[in-house]
Amino acid sequence: MNAELDVAAATNRFLDLLEAGDRAGVGRMLHPDVVWSALMTASGDAGDADRAEGIAAFQSRINSIAALNRSARFTDRRVTTSAAGLTTFVQTQGDFRTTDGRPYRNVYVFRFDWRDGRIVSWEEYANPITILRTFPAVYGELLRQLTG
Repeated sequence: MNAELDVAAATNRFLDLLEAGDRAGVGRMLHPDVVWSALMTASGDAGDADRAEGIAAFQSRINSIAALNRSARFTDRRVTTSAAGLTTFVQTQGDFRTTDGRPYRNVYVFRFDWRDGRIVSWEEYANPITILRTFPAVYGELLRQLTG
């Protein structure tokens, strides 16, 4: 990707690739130093944030999420580019289907930082309670601990 990258268009292209399940295409958009952080935690402690550092860890997280969902769509996308043109912010609705056909709808805010035309940082903000309730086989015990 060139230095004149339109990061808003690149952000939409990245989300399109995620929706399509194009892992190779996603991988081509990642900087080797990429970090993906899920900063809203069920505990409320930012120190518990889940991080995937590097392309292999990023791809592993994508594979884990793909194993839980048979389809993914990001609707009502609103992409904003920072004044310096190196960061994009996305507000979007998730319209996913789990592997057993149930709806999984969450609200997302993403921050993407770009370096050398590729994503070097993805900070994800989503409602952790929606995640816990949608995937009880994976997170049920944690939800029981939090809700008593």
